[in-house]
Amino acid sequence: MRVSFLAATSLAFCLSLAAQAQTTNRLDEVLAKGVLRVGSTGDYKPFSFKASGQNDYVGLDIDLANSLAQALGVKLQVVPTTWPTLMKDFGADKFDVALSGVSISMERQKTALFSVPYMTDGKTPITRCENQAKYQTLTQINQPGVKLVVNPGGTNEKFARAKVAQAQLTVYPDNVTIFEQVANGNADLMITDAIETRLQSRLNPALCAVHPDAPFDYSEKAALLPRDLIFKAFVDQWLHQQIASGALAKNSERWLSYPWGLDSLRVLVDARLQLAPEVAKNKWNSKAPIEDLAREAQIIQGLGKQAAALGLPVAESEAFFKAQIEASKTVQREMFARWTQENQPAFDNPLELTAIRAKLDELTPKLLKALSANWAVLHDSARHRDVGRVLQPLPAAQISAAAAAQALAPLLSSR
Repeated sequence: MRVSFLAATSLAFCLSLAAQAQTTNRLDEVLAKGVLRVGSTGDYKPFSFKASGQNDYVGLDIDLANSLAQALGVKLQVVPTTWPTLMKDFGADKFDVALSGVSISMERQKTALFSVPYMTDGKTPITRCENQAKYQTLTQINQPGVKLVVNPGGTNEKFARAKVAQAQLTVYPDNVTIFEQVANGNADLMITDAIETRLQSRLNPALCAVHPDAPFDYSEKAALLPRDLIFKAFVDQWLHQQIASGALAKNSERWLSYPWGLDSLRVLVDARLQLAPEVAKNKWNSKAPIEDLAREAQIIQGLGKQAAALGLPVAESEAFFKAQIEASKTVQREMFARWTQENQPAFDNPLELTAIRAKLDELTPKLLKALSANWAVLHDSARHRDVGRVLQPLPAAQISAAAAAQALAPLLSSR
């Protein structure tokens, strides 16, 4: 009877394929268009991440998307989506496949198909390391006094509402910075996929993954697909080869050890440089010179002492901050040149120089801390390609590519 059942099931599958072959199917559509549209959220390391201001997505699932497009012989188009709108965008046919660390769920399966799974996972907590013992079980977490933070619209929120409804649940909209809520004490913990807790605990020494090898439940990661068995058969076979060849395992390890922490350093560099136009407006109004060598020397000397306290080489740290100052002056000179040509009058209510300096002083210890946290990565010759990929200048209004590259140059030359 078992053999007959399997034979019948196989026959039904083949008949279904044959029926689809007589009409249109997604595989033929993709091949005819020459483009594979892949939906991705860009906020879920190590699967899919799009840094602020950057145009490209990176991560394990983005590599998978590129590989699938190559197997099809077509171009890849990454289509932005979000966890709250994932299934709505899918239903609106905005993409052919979703690859973003998507978990298989029965709810999603009601309107879509999934490829064969490429990773097993499960929900587990991440908290500050001193609180690990307090949040080992769902019973410990499911208490009115526990502050739980969750990102909206995905399986994390669904799990939290179903399993720990008594906790104080806060839905935090930004999945990129949500872990800072836990690290800073605004929340006690987050429950998310075990692979993400492992990665985030690497990126933030204050955070610890709670029993990631024994999560609260079982889940699988897969590609989200339309209800098209011909297309699914192609994707399944391609994914089977990725798994069997060892390519997927090798790529997974690469993205788990990717220098994700460098993005925070790059963002801080960009934030400092974006204060340069305000400095320029203030100096333009007061007719003050752009360069103040005495103050610059004083600042660098103070930074050298702070760097030494963090165990950073003083000379290299000073060179890094000198580059930040020079990049800021580059922006100011470019703006002065343009304003001179345009006969720019004095600006109304520019930000006071004391307020600007306060913002710069606030950024300085953060930059030093980020520099210290990423020092080993910056000097790891095996990661040259990844470091260069992360440290791309941020395209921003009023900031030239030359100035942005000048600010990042010491980080790239240290490799």
